[in-house]
Amino acid sequence: MELSIIICTYNRAQFLPDALISLKMQSLDKAKFEVIVINNNSTDATERISKKFEKENTDINFQYHIENSQGLSYARNKGIEVSKGRIIAFIDDDAIAEPDYAENILKMVDAFPAYTGFGGKVLPIYPDKHEPAWMSKYIQGVVSKVDYGEKTGPFDQKKYPVGCNMIFRREVFDELGAFNVELKFRSDDKYIFLKLREHNKKILYTPTVVVHHNIDASRLTYDFIVKLCIQIGATEKIRLKESATGLFSKFSEYLWKQIASFILAFIFLLKGQFQKARYIIMVRWYILVGFFRNAEYIEQKYKK
Repeated sequence: MELSIIICTYNRAQFLPDALISLKMQSLDKAKFEVIVINNNSTDATERISKKFEKENTDINFQYHIENSQGLSYARNKGIEVSKGRIIAFIDDDAIAEPDYAENILKMVDAFPAYTGFGGKVLPIYPDKHEPAWMSKYIQGVVSKVDYGEKTGPFDQKKYPVGCNMIFRREVFDELGAFNVELKFRSDDKYIFLKLREHNKKILYTPTVVVHHNIDASRLTYDFIVKLCIQIGATEKIRLKESATGLFSKFSEYLWKQIASFILAFIFLLKGQFQKARYIIMVRWYILVGFFRNAEYIEQKYKK
């Protein structure tokens, strides 16, 4: 088995079929890859959809498992545990892979043996096919957009792949361990890539490995963005809890970015882009708010 493609899912039955079909339509020889669905306690039709797909596509190497411990990092670790491939890729349950996604993963991994982590493009699909008026390049992380052009090369030291399209050589997890299960809401992907960098592992941007990410309308509401930003700040605090220096450094970073957001907002206002101005300040503010919340508060307020 060359490649294991893992989908961790929780109550996203409206999108899961399209994700599975996109993997069914891959140009890569089906004997070379497997598709693994990890159901993280979904209460919708996830199980029925998964088992129907398995029954109707016997030519695909397919696994379906349930992870009872709630949290994306638990589900991802379960996927690693049951996978068989020498290369492990993660794709979201609401993502659609390009037909050459799997084939290009193998090409890239084999062409760059010095790299152990990889990440491709993630292009949002908005409900009305148009980017929200409040979106700017400074906050595109809230929809997990990754697009650094067409040139293959190492990720900038301040950037890294996102969970919707990330790839690893199996030995990464054998050597460094799996995802941090304390990061139940966000940042477990960031955690693992920072861990790679701490151990001098290289991470490659692979623009030919492309997925399209469905962003449903509920995830574009003001309330959802606030919730997301609070989770981002809170999980960064959890990630750095053992390092007083790290916590101070992150607070300083967040404070500087908050100041920078006011400067950028003023520039947007001069251009008449009021929503962009409002959201860039809001995003940075609520990430900072989340950084000062404790884990118990976040877990109680934002349970799945």
